Amino acid sequence: MKQVLLLLLAFLFFLTSYGQLTKKNWLVGGAGSFYTYNEDYTSPTQNVTGKYTSIDLSVSLGYFFVDRFSGGLRPYFSSFKGESSGGGSTNYYRIAIGPFVRYYFLKGGKPFNLLTDVSYQFGVNKLLGALHEKGKFNTLSIMGGTEIFFNTTAGMEILLGYNQKTVSIENSPGALNNNKKGFQVSIGFQFHLEKD
Repeated sequence: MKQVLLLLLAFLFFLTSYGQLTKKNWLVGGAGSFYTYNEDYTSPTQNVTGKYTSIDLSVSLGYFFVDRFSGGLRPYFSSFKGESSGGGSTNYYRIAIGPFVRYYFLKGGKPFNLLTDVSYQFGVNKLLGALHEKGKFNTLSIMGGTEIFFNTTAGMEILLGYNQKTVSIENSPGALNNNKKGFQVSIGFQFHLEKD
């Protein structure tokens, strides 16, 4: 694994594209998010509080419509376990897709840039258990931070911000709806690809 990572980093340093943040270029990358939150939810049969930690993975497929402003689609996957006050544990996975927009504040060609990123994804929520309960899932993320460029094509981003998730279970006697709000830290890699 270490050898693959070193080979990837060496490759990034030798890329020679010059189209960092300019119109008609592509943005392709991915990020992982560490998300921690407290949750209160009610259902017809119970009131439960819990503390959860989630690791989320997303891919960004975007296009620069004007210099420093890009938008596109962001597929999303999340899987987590948590413990609740009722003594139970949960194991969910969520798959979603939706739009994102991103704005870079500094002109291109710099070793770093400041940015803001807003995204909204919608999809499905599925409980891994005997009943195979499922429902809907939506997430809104508003983040800001920096992207540090290895060269004019590739960079690593560190973003901080707010995340709100709305989750439902609909095909169960214990149907529920809940909102989760909290602080999010995201670390990812982005590739700025020049259009030929």
